[in-house]
Amino acid sequence: MMNVSPALKIYLASPLGFSPENDSYRNKIKQHLIQHGHEIFDPWSQEEAARRIKNALEIEDQKERKHAISLAATFTGAANADGIRWADVVLAVLDGAELDSGTAAELGYGAGIGKKCIGLRTDFRDSGDLPGLPFNLQVLHFINQSGGTVFRKIEDICLS
Repeated sequence: MMNVSPALKIYLASPLGFSPENDSYRNKIKQHLIQHGHEIFDPWSQEEAARRIKNALEIEDQKERKHAISLAATFTGAANADGIRWADVVLAVLDGAELDSGTAAELGYGAGIGKKCIGLRTDFRDSGDLPGLPFNLQVLHFINQSGGTVFRKIEDICLS
């Protein structure tokens, strides 16, 4: 008999939407989670937020543009916070020499409101504050304190 973990609601925190070149990586993560029965909140898939940001950036009048960007940012931040509150788990993609500030903020918020936080770092470089740490010690603390862990490969992500 196969041991199947219960489906979880997962907030996927990542910087992977800033470039369309990262879509395949983000989709690979999502597919792995969906194949294990989990539901995903991907901030990069929130069409209304993307529409508001795109429209704001197209405004030529600087004062009007600044106001529209502020409104779009408020809407997007609130939608993402709602997604984190909805989720059972925050999965943060933590690749790169420096962690993405938004991803770190989402993970910190999740940990702060009692969500289990896990990290995915496929980058083999350590970039922590101290030798041997994969990344920032505070981010590592939030993951560990929440009962989470850091995975090094997408295929290893197992949630129960």
